[in-house]
Formats: sequence, C-alpha cells, structure tokens
Amino acid sequence: MKKVSIVIPVYNEEAIVSELIGRLQKATSALPYQFEFILVDDGSTDSTLCNLLQIQRSDSRLIILKLSRNWGHQNAYNAGLDHVTGNAVILMDGDLEDPPEMISVFLQKWEEGFDVVYALKETRQESIFKKFLFSIFYSILQTISDISVEKQAGMFSLMDEKVIRELIQLKERNKYYVGLRYMLGFKQVSVSYNREKRFAGKPRQSFRKLMNYAFNAFFSFSFLPIRLLTYSGMFILATIVIMSIILVTMKLFKSYIPFYHDLPGWTSVILAFLFLLGIQITFMGILGEYIARIFDEVRNRPYYIVEKVLRNPGQIDKTINES
Repeated sequence: MKKVSIVIPVYNEEAIVSELIGRLQKATSALPYQFEFILVDDGSTDSTLCNLLQIQRSDSRLIILKLSRNWGHQNAYNAGLDHVTGNAVILMDGDLEDPPEMISVFLQKWEEGFDVVYALKETRQESIFKKFLFSIFYSILQTISDISVEKQAGMFSLMDEKVIRELIQLKERNKYYVGLRYMLGFKQVSVSYNREKRFAGKPRQSFRKLMNYAFNAFFSFSFLPIRLLTYSGMFILATIVIMSIILVTMKLFKSYIPFYHDLPGWTSVILAFLFLLGIQITFMGILGEYIARIFDEVRNRPYYIVEKVLRNPGQIDKTINES
C-alpha cells in the first residue's frame, strides 16, 4: 500500500487542531493509502502541543515535531519535509483555509501520473485590501521572475517522493517553495478550489511576514531588481549626455536663437540632485537585500531546531538538532 505524508505547520492553533485532525481523519478514512500526519509545532506558547498529544493517543498516525522556538512558516515546512517517509507528500496550512477534502482530488491526479499537483485559489476569504495586495504580488512576480508562477498558486499541493528528494537538496535559506516547485519541473497540473475562511482566531502571518515572503520570491527568482540599477544608470547617463549637447549647442549659437536667455537654474539643480539621491538610496536598499541574503547563506545557521519528535502516544522518540 502506498504511503502519503501530510505536512502541516501550526503555531498557537489550540482552537483549531482538534477540528483540523478530525477533518483530516474523515477526508482520508475511505482512501486506500497509508497516511502519516506530520504536525510541526512552530514554537507555540498556548495549548497547541497539549491538544495534539491528546489527539495522538487515539491516532498513532500523528507525528509531532516540536521546534525549539518559532522559526517561521517556511522553516516549519523545512522541518516537516526532512521527516517525511511517504511515496507522496501533501503540504497544507493548519488554519483550515486549505480544505482537507481536496486530498482525494490531489491523489487522483497523482495516480493519473502527475508528479506535482498544486491548488489554485478561485476565491479567497480575505479583505479587499489584502486581495489587492496578493494580486499585485502575483502580477509583479510574473513580470520579473525567471519562472512562470501561476496567479493564486500557494503551498497547498501534493508532490511525489522524487520531487521531494530534489526539493530538500535545495539548501537556500530564504525559500519560496512555490517558485522552487515550478523551478524543479516534472509533470505538473493544477486544480482549482475555493479557499475557505480561517476556522478560528486571527491570521498568524503578519503584514511584515508577508512582505518578507514576497521579497524572498522577488529576489530568489529574478535579477531584474539589481539590473534596474544598471539600466537606470545608463538611462540617466544618456539623458545627461543629450542634455549637455543641447545646452552647449544653444550656448554656442545663442545669438541665432531669439528665445534663448541665461537662467540661474538653482531650482532645476536641486530637483535633479534630489532625484538622483532618491535613486541612489532606493538601489542601495536593493543591493542591501541581495547582500543580506548572501550573508544569511554564508553564516550557515540552522533553518530550524527540532526539540522533540513525538511518534507514539506519550513517548518521545528522540531529541535532535536539524538544519
């Protein structure tokens, strides 16, 4: 019997985990596969871990990875992927915005021969402002990226074990998994779904975290931001040369130009100076983003640390450090 691993990061989701596991159990009960549910506790400070341990007593398929602290959404996925043992792996968020009932659809497409099955959001239960920001993000990414990422594609997906083997070999620290999934290739297909409203509580992804996630996508899959510095420099240089030729020519032949007269030019000089200063500061920030990511790679700190791996009811299998 084929084995399927389901990886779900959770952070302070005490009000959700019982419903989450219940729906997972119901969605997988009639499917002819062996399942393991890998729940990654990303440093929760509420009763999330206690609730998971309680559930684990009645379902030995549940494996809990307790991280040493909150390492972030993508790093929690890193931890889960490093511990999967299935022939296929399903990634989904733990807030029930990704419906577990889609699992059967993923598995059907997998059995048809697709190595990657990813979900596209037809609708999402977000504010108009947030929907607008997501739309802008996908539009910019499609424009500047070296890969073709479909709009509204997210983490909710299934990947065959051979894809997972390649994925975990990618050791970059600031991962954008959606882009990496496209980059790897293999036979891929999308399925559409309606993203549900969060089951309980407030979203754990703050605006700052979402912006950082967007920057990871932009800077990981495009050199255009830094190339804009070169393009802007060439444009400004060409403009200055053309303007200089025009001004020198007018100066030399001012007696033949009836409307010509000398101007102090103080305002134009200040405006030009501020314009160039703004461009410099902007591109210094872009350079800083790339340099910070290089520094992050070079210092080689761990992506995450697993404090405990709990595989059986009330029993700690091992305590390890992972990176």
